[in-house]
Amino acid sequence: MNATYGSLIQMYGARNYAWGIPFVSLVVGLALDGEALVGVNYDPMCNEMFHAERGKGAFLNDDPIHVSDRPNLSKSVVGFDLSYAGGDGASNGLQVIQAMLNDVGSTRIMGSAALGISYAAAGRYSIYFNHRLEPWDQVAGLLLIEEAGGVVTDRAGSRAGLFSEGIIASSAGLHAEFMRRTGGMAWRNPTHRTV
Repeated sequence: MNATYGSLIQMYGARNYAWGIPFVSLVVGLALDGEALVGVNYDPMCNEMFHAERGKGAFLNDDPIHVSDRPNLSKSVVGFDLSYAGGDGASNGLQVIQAMLNDVGSTRIMGSAALGISYAAAGRYSIYFNHRLEPWDQVAGLLLIEEAGGVVTDRAGSRAGLFSEGIIASSAGLHAEFMRRTGGMAWRNPTHRTV
């Protein structure tokens, strides 16, 4: 067997931390051939540990978590972060929010993609999206969402991986609605990322 293991450890929300905004976390992940096997996201400010192991469910501390059971985006909390990758990712993400603003309950930009994805896994956010992330941003979150009963895809709708072009993370129903409503928007266009 010629497998490639990788582990990632990273602090998220470093800009938040630098400015004294208490929305930060530490992510640890283990991947085999690009597939996340174990993911942990620890928020030291709230003493909350989101963790998952492939095939064993997702947890917040010791309690099982599940993605939101809301039937549609109306009155949902939509979490997203602006892309630091350059290009039009940030403005295109704002265009998505502007198009949905009157139809959702609330939107949140928190400044930590890792916690945003974890919040979607725990049902705190109904959906979370981001134009482009690095592998260390999403290694824990990819697994957390799937183990919490949700789906996480790239902007084209294919199952997300460590090197995906952006992510959309939520329940299957909300994901399908988001994809329908963002069809044809610039945010969904590929950027031909190189890895």
